Amino acid sequence: MVRAVFVFTVLLLVGCDDGSRADSRTLDVDDPEFRAGQTFHKQGETRKALECYLKVIDNRKGAAESHLEAGRMYLELQDPLPAIYHFNQYIRMKPTSEQSNIVRQMIKTAEKQFMQQLPGRPMEPDAPGGTDLNARLRSLQLENEKLKRELADYNRSQKGLTLPPKTTSEKPSADKPASVEDGKPQRVRQYTIVKGDTLSSIARKTYGETNPARVSAIFNANRDKMTSINSLPKIGTVILLPE
Repeated sequence: MVRAVFVFTVLLLVGCDDGSRADSRTLDVDDPEFRAGQTFHKQGETRKALECYLKVIDNRKGAAESHLEAGRMYLELQDPLPAIYHFNQYIRMKPTSEQSNIVRQMIKTAEKQFMQQLPGRPMEPDAPGGTDLNARLRSLQLENEKLKRELADYNRSQKGLTLPPKTTSEKPSADKPASVEDGKPQRVRQYTIVKGDTLSSIARKTYGETNPARVSAIFNANRDKMTSINSLPKIGTVILLPE
């Protein structure tokens, strides 16, 4: 049952054959990239060898031998999950080959390697409860791949969407009269500049006093119209008088 679940997982990962891939009549072992992979492996360049085998897999249908070699490279790189995937791909394509039993043993080796990488006390697949753990792990692999596909589909669907413009509340600048003070609305009234006015005379006429605080308040409320306390706007200009 566990093996059937894993095979189902593999089929989901592989998907249907893509007609855009090369359907060469030659064996994948005759592919220049495959031979390059063998050369790199002999030179100890495991990652470069893996890249070559993966290129063959991407470009060919039924590249069983490349799957086998890719699995071996992943196993050497201590990356057991993709190794298991590629080994199972080989068995799916060549279930009765002379190497199939050896590949099945390599799958068990990769499973043990994965168990050893788990945090906490490692568990061997043959230990009590090991089979159940294998089933759970493969179920998690299936769920993980499903989430990856859903995320990819979501990201593709979002590419055509236009985000609404971001709105921000405008903050009053230093040269604009503030409409609030300490979080409370500021009450104001209007006054029209006449000939002979000064801020002191306006404060005296409107507040009944020439307190410097009143003069400063009038100036601060009309910074957009005045450059200094002594420079009133022209006659007829309406200014604000805070209460």
